[in-house]
Amino acid sequence: MTLWVLSALRGWVGYFHYRNSSKAFNRLKFHVEARVRTHLRKRHKIKSRAAGFTRFTNRSLYEKYGLYKVPTTAGWLKAHAVR
Repeated sequence: MTLWVLSALRGWVGYFHYRNSSKAFNRLKFHVEARVRTHLRKRHKIKSRAAGFTRFTNRSLYEKYGLYKVPTTAGWLKAHAVR
């Protein structure tokens, strides 16, 4: 996985991370994990999807491959400045 893809994900999350984003970020997290796992399966020539899940667990995606952990809860409650 290239560095610019991970930094783009981090920037996108930073920009859109506000109050009611938990559902969207859960879906985003699942999608990113699946795409990275698919990339690794193709790179290592593993045809079986089940074998890909066994070999490339979520833990290994974050620890070994350095995938950015998408937060699933909002960082703040309001999207505007405090008055």
